[in-house]
Amino acid sequence: MSTRENGTVAALPEAPPPSVLASLRAWLGGAPLSPRAHLVIGLVLPMVLVIANAYRVASFTIDDAFISFRYARNFAEGHGLVYNLGERVEGYTNFLWTVLLGVFATLGARPEITAKVLGVVCACAALVPVYRIAQRLTPLGWSPCLATWLCASSFLQSGYAVFGLESPLFLLLILLGTDRFLVEEHDDANVFPWSGPLFALAALTRPEAPLFLLLLYVWHPDRPFSRRSLTRLATFAVPVIAHLAFRRLYYGGFFPNTLTAKTGDMNQQLHGGVEYLRRYVMHTGPAIWLGVAAIAIFFVRKRRDGIAIASIAVTFALYVLFVGGDWMPYYRFLAPAEPFAFLLVDAAARTIAERKERAAALAVVLFGIVAGAARMGSLRAAQRDILDKDKAFWDDAAGRTAAWLSSHEKPGPVAIADIGYVGYATGFPIVDMLGLLAPEIARLPGGYTNKTGAGYVDAIFARNPRYVVIISSTVDCKSPTVPSSRALHASSELRTQFVVAESIKLRGGGAWCIYERKSGAETRPAPR
Repeated sequence: MSTRENGTVAALPEAPPPSVLASLRAWLGGAPLSPRAHLVIGLVLPMVLVIANAYRVASFTIDDAFISFRYARNFAEGHGLVYNLGERVEGYTNFLWTVLLGVFATLGARPEITAKVLGVVCACAALVPVYRIAQRLTPLGWSPCLATWLCASSFLQSGYAVFGLESPLFLLLILLGTDRFLVEEHDDANVFPWSGPLFALAALTRPEAPLFLLLLYVWHPDRPFSRRSLTRLATFAVPVIAHLAFRRLYYGGFFPNTLTAKTGDMNQQLHGGVEYLRRYVMHTGPAIWLGVAAIAIFFVRKRRDGIAIASIAVTFALYVLFVGGDWMPYYRFLAPAEPFAFLLVDAAARTIAERKERAAALAVVLFGIVAGAARMGSLRAAQRDILDKDKAFWDDAAGRTAAWLSSHEKPGPVAIADIGYVGYATGFPIVDMLGLLAPEIARLPGGYTNKTGAGYVDAIFARNPRYVVIISSTVDCKSPTVPSSRALHASSELRTQFVVAESIKLRGGGAWCIYERKSGAETRPAPR
């Protein structure tokens, strides 16, 4: 600002910025937060919280992650994308993630470290599209973005950022793709549809990605033959088709072997899926129910973008129900749907708060305090549980089993159900008792971990394992627990040709029993 004095222009001093206390008073009086305040409160601080929560559990790595690590290591060493040398079986469902780890491994980086660093970076970066989508659904005014805080306080987002799996990368790509799709559909300018290649990269990371793109198209129907729509579909389809062609030529099929291994019993899947969703809702706390209010708001206001977000959250939950979830702790399979559910909660809470009615705002604040306390308690309990129980168990069982096998001078093959850490740490050939690496087992009747009927025992021993790891509830190795262990323990071949070489007595009770083939015991002819 300036004024004229004696024909000259004199600058007036700039007004000092309002103090923090004055800004707080204005906000409590109903004034909106500044864009910078929104950015700090709604994005920067949640990123800090993600890093802090991830650091708490960074010492744990999920056993399945070591499967991808071994594929990546073999890839880096020039053996190809294989688990056992010379066996082309697609026992993973995260192609892009595995290849990325392999590329870094060629540069000398250890896959288990690379996965954690990339995971945290992706988990923090994923908050950016969450923030942008939340702002699009409900413009930021008096109340800050809540969806990013819900993500940052979620064990699925912060914990699995460092557990070694592809979840953070997949989540980042589908959120970026969703954000770009919404921008493109509301922009009349002739912009390149980057959502196509982003969803293509997501599809190379996890096979569920096309579902997200399909639902966005259902609720945001672009002109089907417009240049933008065709370009988007082409940039999505070409990489996906190329990957399918690679899969067919390299592995001999259009679908990963894991799909066959993990399905086969719909009753088992539905029962497991219902229980999986029920326990997740109990774990995530009361805040999730606000999402129902958001769905009603979007339908009443005919907001296609909000309905699309809601359809993604609901449809993916139904998908998880039908596939039965998975065995991993704290509902990892729902991680891709969770931010979309949190966006619904955010929209409902801020829509109510922005009405500037004292009673409504107070109700939202009180509900937020109660829900926030419940979430933080649940998060801390999950962090303690994963370290005190899961990490302790896997260090004790798989860690000591791998150490014994590595110290033995007779390398594999090892028949084992939990192939992750033991396979990665020993480097021995692995006979996968659950069928992820064995198509002949994956095709047997029954659901995942239960394909142990006719033909199962023959399929295992046809691969001539030197060792068989049986999980027993007793240290004398006479009480096998899981179906695969029970089937092999009952076989005459194990009784007559193997002997217990070591019983890894677990601190929590039971044992991992390592059976070794007797010296001079007959082996089967190698399968053609």
